[in-house]
Amino acid sequence: MPLTPDDIGRVLDALDKSSWDQAEIVVDDVRIAVGRNDLPAPGAAGAVAVANAPALAAPAPAPAAAAPAPAVAPAAPAHAAPAEPQPQDTPSADDHVLTAPSVGVFWRSPSPGAPPFVEVGSTVAVGDTIGIVEVMKLMNNVVADVAGTVTAVFPANAEHVEFGTPLVAIRPDA
Repeated sequence: MPLTPDDIGRVLDALDKSSWDQAEIVVDDVRIAVGRNDLPAPGAAGAVAVANAPALAAPAPAPAAAAPAPAVAPAAPAHAAPAEPQPQDTPSADDHVLTAPSVGVFWRSPSPGAPPFVEVGSTVAVGDTIGIVEVMKLMNNVVADVAGTVTAVFPANAEHVEFGTPLVAIRPDA
């Protein structure tokens, strides 16, 4: 059930009458994000953001209150990824290269914020997980098929890979 312009107007009017400084409402594929009092709309740069809906005039600002409103610290970004070194290196001719088993997204760790499965210099055994290739919300563990030392990790975390894309190089144990 899509939102009509009247529905959106009622939502904006209700938010205008509330004491909230920021709000985000999502109904099906329509997203309304608003912010006032010099605060940005959630997930937006500022003004009203409406997807797949006719343009509406933003509601008039609320009248100034007798006492100033308390200052609100700006919200932190929803997901600020820590800086991660870009994995690379070139394997030697003796290294064994594990490749992507399918198209998807390569994940270096089991969950956000968790340490990577392997780094350059890590020792792996046969069957150790070296990463995950996600395709259509299906997580496929990529496991080492040789024991040895990781000499290179090619894709960065969350990088799109194709079938056969080199993922990790392992120098086999002698």
